[in-house]
Amino acid sequence: MRTYIGIEDIEKIESKTVVTLGTFDGVHKAHQALLERTITKSKELNACSVVITFDPHPRTFFSPTTPIRQLSTIEEKKELLEACGIDILVVVTFDEEFAAMSAYDFYKKILLEKMGMCAMVVGYDHSFGSEKANAYTFLSSQGVDVERIEAISTGGITISSSSVRRAIEGGDISLANHLLGRPYSFQGEVIHGKQLGRKLGFPTANIAIDHNLKLMPPDGVYAVRVKYEGKTYGGMMNCGMRPTLDDRLGRSVEINIFDFEKDIYGETIRAEIIAWVRSEIKFRSLEDLTTQLHTDSSRCREILEMFM
Repeated sequence: MRTYIGIEDIEKIESKTVVTLGTFDGVHKAHQALLERTITKSKELNACSVVITFDPHPRTFFSPTTPIRQLSTIEEKKELLEACGIDILVVVTFDEEFAAMSAYDFYKKILLEKMGMCAMVVGYDHSFGSEKANAYTFLSSQGVDVERIEAISTGGITISSSSVRRAIEGGDISLANHLLGRPYSFQGEVIHGKQLGRKLGFPTANIAIDHNLKLMPPDGVYAVRVKYEGKTYGGMMNCGMRPTLDDRLGRSVEINIFDFEKDIYGETIRAEIIAWVRSEIKFRSLEDLTTQLHTDSSRCREILEMFM
């Protein structure tokens, strides 16, 4: 997959292209349907498939004091789009200049002159340009070969980045993973902690999340899969404030990786959240906490038997 960061360095893509565009936050099942049709149509027209996406998220640009929590960082989005089979990815810097561009200028200067677009596939509610023109209606009026992918629902829920976000924020990991079509994941660097887990018999990898806007689930214990150096390990994750310790260090993400002995400080690992186990609570003593950790560990291993 060829990737362009910014559009200013693209003179012109020297091939016909079928384009789709959007934030693609999470690259969930509805996005996947849009991408699948884009790729299929590009093959029908002997063209390249192109995704245009934005960084930062438009909602963060327009509301910087209340930025949106992201389902996928730009690096995660690149990986997911490449896995879908897209030929070219263009990441547009969403700034004041771009936000002020009209729908016609975007169509003429970007889609035609830069992208060499011969057809387009859009979502049912997508709009673009400073006037927020409906993409399907506007492009049809310009004589563009444009297809619209209708909303996709499951269990009465319309699949969207917002519905995935709500599920994660509500702790419904099972629903979020169903809407995504894969486990929700994050990655980060393993950093030094207080090493209390090791003293309790549950050594943990303390994770510094890669991006400060990455959405994490509510405080609690979760069964996770950990990806490291091409291998997959089961694990037990705790997100939260560690109320039993009352150390006031702020929210932490710690993973006890099962059957794992390596020193990985400074390394980056990826964790896939498989299931919620319990909410975070304050225990009367470290002994009570240790007893509960044994129960949690057994429960996580039991859950993960179906996913490893």
